[in-house]
Amino acid sequence: MKDTKQLGTVLVPLEVAESSEKIISAVEEIARVGVDEIRLLHVANVRDTLADPKILEHDREVLAAWRERLLACGAASVTTEVVSGIPSIEIIERSERGGYSLIVLGSHGRNLISRVLLGSTTEDVLRNVKDPVLVVRLRIIETGDEATCRLAADRLFGRILYATDFSAYAERCIPCLSWMAGAHTEEVIVAHIQDLRHIQYASEEQMAGFNRRDEGRLVALKRQFEEAGFANVGTVLKTGNAITEVLALAEDRGATLIVLGAKGRHGVAEQIFGGVTEAVVHRSGSHVLVVR
Repeated sequence: MKDTKQLGTVLVPLEVAESSEKIISAVEEIARVGVDEIRLLHVANVRDTLADPKILEHDREVLAAWRERLLACGAASVTTEVVSGIPSIEIIERSERGGYSLIVLGSHGRNLISRVLLGSTTEDVLRNVKDPVLVVRLRIIETGDEATCRLAADRLFGRILYATDFSAYAERCIPCLSWMAGAHTEEVIVAHIQDLRHIQYASEEQMAGFNRRDEGRLVALKRQFEEAGFANVGTVLKTGNAITEVLALAEDRGATLIVLGAKGRHGVAEQIFGGVTEAVVHRSGSHVLVVR
């Protein structure tokens, strides 16, 4: 990221559906913080539309209206593109060519089914791109045979939880977080969970050493984020199951956004996600930013 005060190009793939109206409101918040360009992309699934020109023209009109909304809230540049194809393939190919600062996806697509953890397109993109991916969490509300949705948290940058294991992947989150200082967030919570799976046989003396080291690291990060412009930065050091503790901390502290690296210190090279990150993306009620 070239400048922590300004994101580069943000890719926003959207369905032409009610869920995307909610996602656009989150993108408006991103635009206000500062980005060079927002690219709105709609991939009309060829399996459903058969590339019908009338459907594609309607979709272009919808994206044009969303473009005007983003320009009205201060976005410097907004482009739109409507293509026919397979959504996940088109998004992944653009990521490979473009090198985006951020890709924004909804947790659900056109099919609003509450028991589905993530939409298939979001799942595929998360596993196959190298750009940071923001999953905007949609809360599904079912009323009889109908389903509607709303954002899990109305304010994207209201309270940010940064879960770090001090790995290289976790450090890559820092430029993204520094950029968010312009959002005037209420609080940044910098948390490290000493995962019992990896230290269960440590002696009391070793644990005391771990605590001193990790508390020092958290203090250094707190100072770094305060220097970046955050007014309220807190730290949390806990010992336990990393997945359980991160999810509980997010709920207890009312985190609207969780930020974490794609893999942790103990990640397997062949895996796209570390176990903690994958569990948080699937199980958290907050918006989640995954950084590679």
